[in-house]
Amino acid sequence: MLDLVASAPSYTLDDGLGARALEHHAAFGAVDVLDMGRVLAADPAIEQAIRARAARSSLVAPSLLTPVRAIDRRGASLRITAAAAAGVRLSHLLADLEFGNIRLTDTGILELAKSVLRAVALLHHHPGLVSHGAINPAHIVVRPDRSIVLTDGVFGGAFELLPWHRDQIWRQFAVAMPMSASIHRYDQRADVTQVAAVVLAIALRRQLRADEYPGAARDLVMEATPADGPPFASSLRMWLLQALNLHPRCVLASAVDAYQMFRQVLATSRVS
Repeated sequence: MLDLVASAPSYTLDDGLGARALEHHAAFGAVDVLDMGRVLAADPAIEQAIRARAARSSLVAPSLLTPVRAIDRRGASLRITAAAAAGVRLSHLLADLEFGNIRLTDTGILELAKSVLRAVALLHHHPGLVSHGAINPAHIVVRPDRSIVLTDGVFGGAFELLPWHRDQIWRQFAVAMPMSASIHRYDQRADVTQVAAVVLAIALRRQLRADEYPGAARDLVMEATPADGPPFASSLRMWLLQALNLHPRCVLASAVDAYQMFRQVLATSRVS
């Protein structure tokens, strides 16, 4: 059991995972404490899947993926304590962009997308075919130096145990998934679809709504990359169609592949 200071006010990230609180631990400093919702907390098999992912993700550098400090079972409740990342959640940044509180140029948008893709590519480059499984704007933190750290990387195995279609996963957890004829696998290929949905949100300068994916994904790509848009719009459109699995001739197996292809978009915009 972790030695935490008195409870802080709870909050949610609208990611369907549960209620959170930022606490302080004497040894670990700032930690994010998640009291999981009943959808995931009640099933012992889901708990074991989360523990397995936590053990696997502990091999990843904490500067890239926030480590889990403890997983505590309290009767029917399940609490996950992870290191808190300093910075701004991408979901909050997108909200500020949507409401005009901040502005980013087209080049700035591409640079932000590049940083997010690079972080996921570094994760996928890690030995052992590591995947995240729950990439969305709420689980991406932009640090003050503009580098990216990923959070909440232990839920992919838990999602696999849910007998849900991808539209249900999207509506409950805001996690995009590729089409599949069988059980959904929250592997590196799934991460590509997830991070592509994040890049689409960045290009739109707002979060995707619950009723927009997967049905309206193609229309959103066209909205984000209009024919009269900047010079890189056509190459960004093709990248989004491929990374979102909307292009029949291309399947990107990992974020390493997706990031390398995204460099073509950067070349047309002169972003290095």
